[in-house]
Parts: sequence; C-alpha cells; structure tokens
Amino acid sequence: MIRVWGGGIYEADKFYSLCDELSILVWQDFMFGCGNYPCFHSILQSIEQEATAAVRRLRHHPSIAVFAGNNEDYQVQESFSLTYNPSDTDPSSWLTTDFPARYIYESLLPSIIAVEAPTIPYHPGSPWSPSGLSTSDLTVGDLHQWNVWHGTQEKYQIFDTLGGRFNSEFGMEALPHLPTIKHFCSDQDEAEMHPQSRTLDFHNKADGHERRIATYLVENFRCVTALDAYVHLTQLAQAEALMFGYRGWRRQWGEGGRRCGGALVWQLNDCWPGASWSIVDYFGRRKMAWYALRRVLRSVAVGVKREHHDWSVVHARPAGRLAWECWVVSSLMREVEAVVEVRFVSIDTGKDIKPALRKEGVRVAPNGTMVFDGMIDNGVEEPHVLTARIWLDGELAVAARDTDWPQPFKYLDFKDRGVVAKASGSEIRVTAQKPTKGLMLENEGWR
Repeated sequence: MIRVWGGGIYEADKFYSLCDELSILVWQDFMFGCGNYPCFHSILQSIEQEATAAVRRLRHHPSIAVFAGNNEDYQVQESFSLTYNPSDTDPSSWLTTDFPARYIYESLLPSIIAVEAPTIPYHPGSPWSPSGLSTSDLTVGDLHQWNVWHGTQEKYQIFDTLGGRFNSEFGMEALPHLPTIKHFCSDQDEAEMHPQSRTLDFHNKADGHERRIATYLVENFRCVTALDAYVHLTQLAQAEALMFGYRGWRRQWGEGGRRCGGALVWQLNDCWPGASWSIVDYFGRRKMAWYALRRVLRSVAVGVKREHHDWSVVHARPAGRLAWECWVVSSLMREVEAVVEVRFVSIDTGKDIKPALRKEGVRVAPNGTMVFDGMIDNGVEEPHVLTARIWLDGELAVAARDTDWPQPFKYLDFKDRGVVAKASGSEIRVTAQKPTKGLMLENEGWR
C-alpha cells in the first residue's frame, strides 16, 4: 500500500491506473495537512466541491483502499490544546470552537464518502484513534511515530518497541546518492561538495536536521569528513533504522492480539532533490534502505535479533547474558514448511564460534509467525554476527535471510574483510572472508 500525503496533491490519473495494474493499494489523504483550517461558509462550499470532484474521479479505481481526512491536523489540535470533546456529537457546535476543522473531517467529508463512494472506508485523519483520546494511542487507529529522528530521538535499535497498531508515518533521514548531490551542488561551486556545506544544508528542509543527523551518526559510526563516506553512512543509518522497525513490526503481527497490524512505507520518493526520509531519491536512485525493506518485507521472511542495551549509559559494557530470538513470518494464505538455520559467526575470524542451530520441518501458519529463542553468554562468546537463513518446502535456494550485529557499529573493527568482487558478463560475484556490513554496488552510469 502507498499513502498519498495530505500535504501534497491528488495524483494524476496515470498514477492510480498503474496502482490498479500493479496491485498496489492506495491510502488517499484529502488535501489537508498540519493545520487548523477555517470553516466559514464559502470555504466549506469550496471544500465540498473539491472533495466531491476528487472522490468521483478516484472512486472507480480498485486500488483505492481508504480515504483519510487529513495529515496530522489532530496532532495540531493536541499541540495547541484546541477544543476537542469526543462526547460532543453535535457537528454544528464544532464550528463554534477553536478547532472548527473537526467539522470537515468528521461531518463534511464522511457525508461525501457516504453518498459518492459508500463502499470505500473513511478514516478521519492520519494519525487518528477511534478512542478519541490521543493520536499517539498504540493500541487502535494509526500512528505517526517520530520519536526516532524527531521528538525524543530514541535509538533506532528499539524502533520495533515504539510502534502501534498501524504505523502510517515514521522514518530516518538520509542524503541522496552522490550523482544527485552533484546535480545541485558541484556545477555551481565545487567548494560546496562537503558535509555541512551551505548548499547541502539548503537542500534539507527538515527542522533541526543538522543536530539530528549528527546525533545518529555519532552514536552509531566512527566520524568521517569525506562526502562520499558521509553520504554512505547516512544511508546505512536509514537502512538500519527502517529495518529495525519493519522487521520487528512484522514479527508482532503474530503476537497475541495482533499487536501490530501493518506499516506503510514512509517515505517512498522525493519531489525535489535533497536529503529526506525517502528510500528513492528525486532521480529514482534507490537508497540502501530500499534494499533493506525489500529483504524484510518478502512474502516469507526470516528475522533474528539479540537484545540491544543502551550503550550510552553502560558505555558498551553489555550484560553478561543476552537473549536472542529468531522468527519466520509469512503473508501467504497457505501453510509453509521451512528449514531454519541460525549461525554464530565471529566478526574477527569469519568462523563459526559454535555449531549452527538448525530446525527442520518448521511449520508457519497461513498469514502467521513462528518464533524460537536462545541466549548469548557475553562473558564467554567473542563478538559475533547472528545469521539466519530459511529454505521453503524442500527448495534448494535460500528463500530469505537476516543478520544481527552487536551494536553500535562504531565499536567494531571492519578492516581486512577480504571482500572481492568479480564481474563475468552481466553477473557480479561478491565474496567476503569475514562478516561485512554496508556493502553497496553502484552503477557507474549514475555518475
């Protein structure tokens, strides 16, 4: 599913036709974003005309899964303590409060949907909770979780613990690829081709981005000054952050009570060349996060994760024993049988520090999750990577894989990994003698 954001535009007809053709569902916001809109008579007439026209244009597309009233306007209401009484069910009274826009989202727009597209669900806003108590409700409705990156700037390794019932917006910023940066930078002034330059800062419209990017880079990686390395690490941080979120939220679909029912991709693309939360930059060049999400969102995927403690408090002195768990998730509507393998590979030598754990005949229920776990003895076992692979229904090819590394990366030594890449025709074969992280192949045509 893709979400058309309420701070943007109604997309062109071709967009919705392509979504129909490619079986991509569309969450369609009405065009209200981050505000408290007035509701005098003439503007309500204008809103009714625009919304009716939009619904009539889009309603025949099978890809339209839900209409949502706005983007974050209920969060504006909460931020400024505007009047909102869920027990007040008289729409006319809402117009006399300091939050008149409630009338648009809970009276005007749903009445249009009821007449023009009664079979398409309507959601008053994003985020919005049917409880009416808080837009940060983790148990019902949808959630915009910005306490990674914005807000309290939590460590991205705990992203999975911050999710709600349905996660419709969240993210981590990353710079675009170097060719995109060169498009808006070096042609004007080669001296601007460095991290923190005025031009690079101008091409980042996120409030406070300088300190936010710096925080996540310093917490997780060794400092760099070269632009290509800086770009690479911002993309790696984004890939890791989103991986921790999506991977964990998929696993929670199988927990009791279906703790997490879904997560949209936020955000997919850019309308301007700059740094952003997108996983595809302005020119269609895929960031590292695109590949990370593709791996963890496969129809059948495997995940493996150890406990991650707050090293800024304990100064990289982890607990003596750490729990780990491995799981298989499936969105197929049939039972699958898998072989699951978990290995414990030394970061220093590339050799297994103990025998692999292998489970045969693992059955995963239709649209379900299977989980098993174990313990790591930090007092005995050297730093190592947990790796997981699965094979499905007797097939020879690996169906999915995942890895879990000790955190943060800045405490690990990545020298002498023994990486070799060999090209043969249209194939490139990459091998490594030791565990390797953040390797990405770039097409020279990008440059």
